[in-house]
Amino acid sequence: MEEKKQPASRKFWLVMGLALGLPSTIVGVFFLLYYLVQNGVIGWNMALGIIILVVGYMLYLMVKNGLDRKNRK
Repeated sequence: MEEKKQPASRKFWLVMGLALGLPSTIVGVFFLLYYLVQNGVIGWNMALGIIILVVGYMLYLMVKNGLDRKNRK
């Protein structure tokens, strides 16, 4: 599957959207996982792992879209 090339300004706004959404994503995921832990659906270690994966993936997307040198002017 080929990735479509996006203009540099679109990538900038994509990174800004991810950066601004990161805190609310962390809070939302935390409260969802807290509810699941309190009801015994998952354990704390699994919840911590999921939070780390979500935050890590969002940071990866920001770096991937922010450092695309081919679309820089």
